[in-house]
Amino acid sequence: MAIDCQTFYTRCLFLATATLLLWASPSGQIFFCPQISLAQTPTVRETNKSKAEQLYQAATEQLNKGQLRPALKTFEQVLATLREMSAPQAEAATLNQIGLVYNNLGESQKALNYYQQALTIFQQHKARKEQGTTLTNIAAVYRNLGQYQKALEFYQQALALRRAVQDALGEAITLNNMAAVYDNLGQYKKSLEFYQQALAIFDKVKDGRGKGTTLNNIGLNYSNQGAYTEALSYYKQALEILEAAGDRMGVGRILTNIGFAYSNLAEYQKALASLEQALAIRREIGDRPGEAVTLDRMGTVHRQQKSDRTALQFYQQALTIFREVNNSPGAGYTLSNIGATLLKSDRFEEATKKLMTAVEVWESLRPGLTDENKVSLFEKQAETYSFLQQALIAQNQIEAALEIAERGRARAFAELLASRMGTDNSQQLAVPKPPNLAQIRRIAAEQKATLIEYSIVDEKIYVWAIAPSGDIAFRPIDTSNLDISLADVARNTLVAAATGRTRGSAPDARAAESANNSAAVSTRRLNRRLHQTYKLLIEPIANILPKNEGDRVIFIPQGVLFLIPFAALQDAAGNYIIEKHTVSIAPSIQVLDLTRQHRQRLRSHPSSQLLVVGNPTMPSIRSIPDEAPTPLSPLPGAEQEAIAIARILQTQAIVGKDATERAIVQKMPQARIIHLATHGLLNELQDMDLGVPGAIALAPDRTPPTGATTGGLPLHQGGAMTSTTADSRGGAGDGLLTSGEILHLKLNAELVVLSACNTGRGTISGDGVLGLSRSFIAAGVSSIVVSLWFVPDAPTADLMTEFYRQLQQNSDKAAALRQAMLVTMRRHPQPSDWAAFTLIGEAD
Repeated sequence: MAIDCQTFYTRCLFLATATLLLWASPSGQIFFCPQISLAQTPTVRETNKSKAEQLYQAATEQLNKGQLRPALKTFEQVLATLREMSAPQAEAATLNQIGLVYNNLGESQKALNYYQQALTIFQQHKARKEQGTTLTNIAAVYRNLGQYQKALEFYQQALALRRAVQDALGEAITLNNMAAVYDNLGQYKKSLEFYQQALAIFDKVKDGRGKGTTLNNIGLNYSNQGAYTEALSYYKQALEILEAAGDRMGVGRILTNIGFAYSNLAEYQKALASLEQALAIRREIGDRPGEAVTLDRMGTVHRQQKSDRTALQFYQQALTIFREVNNSPGAGYTLSNIGATLLKSDRFEEATKKLMTAVEVWESLRPGLTDENKVSLFEKQAETYSFLQQALIAQNQIEAALEIAERGRARAFAELLASRMGTDNSQQLAVPKPPNLAQIRRIAAEQKATLIEYSIVDEKIYVWAIAPSGDIAFRPIDTSNLDISLADVARNTLVAAATGRTRGSAPDARAAESANNSAAVSTRRLNRRLHQTYKLLIEPIANILPKNEGDRVIFIPQGVLFLIPFAALQDAAGNYIIEKHTVSIAPSIQVLDLTRQHRQRLRSHPSSQLLVVGNPTMPSIRSIPDEAPTPLSPLPGAEQEAIAIARILQTQAIVGKDATERAIVQKMPQARIIHLATHGLLNELQDMDLGVPGAIALAPDRTPPTGATTGGLPLHQGGAMTSTTADSRGGAGDGLLTSGEILHLKLNAELVVLSACNTGRGTISGDGVLGLSRSFIAAGVSSIVVSLWFVPDAPTADLMTEFYRQLQQNSDKAAALRQAMLVTMRRHPQPSDWAAFTLIGEAD
């Protein structure tokens, strides 16, 4: 039997509900009941039709009020009636609603089963609009499970369908939900863009509930970034709208968010009052995931008030519920909160167990995510690794803490490297596990280097020194007595070393400085800032560093310490570190090991091709917003540098108009050594929104290359390159080879030298520095030389030429760079002239 559901579904209101709210993750998922028009069938009995309509309307009202269990029973009655009447699309819509209820009850697998049944029916009947609704709901389940990449894939499918059928309301709902995923991943800027798009559509279609839910989510976006006052203004707008709409679930969600914002503003009584209201509502309507979130946040308020016992009681209640509803992200955050509270109470062994469980939860969320999403997700989880290190150190478990320090850095980088470092195009390395203590010792022995790993934890810096012999020393450094922040220490150190002339700061930069370089500074001066940073970071471990200046030291910084020019730090006698040690840098011990493995594979497929580029015809950039792009200044000295280096390497330099982006990119996959002497760009391209910062200037192509991708890179034959993502926005052949474009190349170089400004800089994250250096290593380069500041032109040419002379005599790249610095130092004594460059990756 068929049923006329036109009136039935016209009455169905869209629903704004929340499936989950984590203390650091927004929710406010929006679902809505599809409106379906089926062919009228006169044989349908009016009594059954009326019964189905009435039941559906009652269930919808129950769901809007948050009465989940009653709504479920009523929808099940609707479903039974519709199946008797043979109304497949109406049946599918009801299956969708039952799935929604189960999702809000935290029963994820049941929700997915019902959604999949609904989707199959809608696909059979080519109901595209309703498919979009169901795909959005499926995505929401995966988001709650912490499977963010899968959620985004379903949202993308839904968005495409909704735009294709011009379903504006559905489009806004999907945009809102996608934004919530990006909030979960810590990509707040991208998230806010999606929220604003959704809000504009809700305003246009005059949908108050959708607007209220989105305003709440925008508030949570600001709260996640620490802007609590701004967040409150959005919450209050949202609360007024959803109270008027009678959306009890939405009100409970917003009151929770308001309470947490007040707690972060230290207005604890207001916070608890709001949270208690939220808890009463969520318990009344049976919103179990929401109840868990509110309990977790109440625990945090009590912890902030130093009521640790009460805090632990609330956290435990929250954890029990999160586990009941299979909400892994929620459980992870609460476990971390419990661990932090136990740590604060000196209950170190208990804290260790909880924090280790939280780490295991975090690591279960990463598989399947893109590299970008892994990086941003980890930024939200890094605190757990810090707490765990503190708990282990407090128990004198020094070596276990080292394993956690390594486990909590550059994980996305290591996984990206492993995924791209197969022996051929069809093979990949397995996803690597973090190195254990035995593997860390093995890596130090194979590197024949002392590894110095820094970890920033609260007001301390933990330092481990792992000798090639396997001996491990540990030093804690107290930073609580610093008169400025550690970030300021790093920045000031960089400025102290970098003060001086710059490459390309003016068209005649090389000529202008030539008269000043003949007179060397005869007296070594002690730079106060470089010495203070030496005392902070090096002096505590000076007695365990190798005595032989030829023995390598590999620094593994964390966070702002990546800004430190280690080679230029000075001891009390005025000696620079580079005069006493052979140094290089690595993002993590595991990344260092992976670059070594890759270098060994390259040896089995050696290439003799060399690529030396200098002073390409410069592209144009927009240095001032809204003004026309202007060409970058030429670098004739860089051209001379390239020609001199090419002569040493017995090859031909590519300069001027011949050094086009297309030509150079085509040659890069076959090159063993790549030297690029040109402009390096970092903050100059902010208007391009590159995603991953950094670009190398090359000559623009006269015509766009055939097969150019959306990212601006052409596809080449032989599998040398894969297509780029939407984050690589340099434009085909525009002369700006961006970090995003480089990331998608497949290179085989044992060495890349970026003889340009700021090529070692970028966005500092728990995964290291996101920029040119990371992109080149991920593309297949085992060693890269990059700079930390605007490098001076003539000294840089001297340094680079000497580097290649040394490299002809000694294949150890770290040793060659050290000798080049020492030689350059005689003519150009200031660190600004020789200390900017550092070797990252494999030295041999």
